[in-house]
Amino acid sequence: MTQFHLLAISFALFASAAAGFLTCNSLVRMLMFLELMLNAANVAIVALGQGAVGHAYAVMLFAVAAAEAGVGLALILSLASVFRTLEPGNIKELKG
Repeated sequence: MTQFHLLAISFALFASAAAGFLTCNSLVRMLMFLELMLNAANVAIVALGQGAVGHAYAVMLFAVAAAEAGVGLALILSLASVFRTLEPGNIKELKG
């Protein structure tokens, strides 16, 4: 695969994940689409990276994405236990 093909795949993956993120009604699905966007960025970084530097940066981004998924799922579970819903439109009240 050429660099152009990898960038086209990355763009298609990012665009479909962004469309899914903007249209879904569940916090878990929103987190899933956010992870897909991060993976699309990783594909672009590997495609544009200069040898081992791009690959090392992508591995670090995978670690950041895993930590982000853990924190995101913890926040979603906390919101689900407080508000009894996973739909972002139903979570409206803020407590100070």
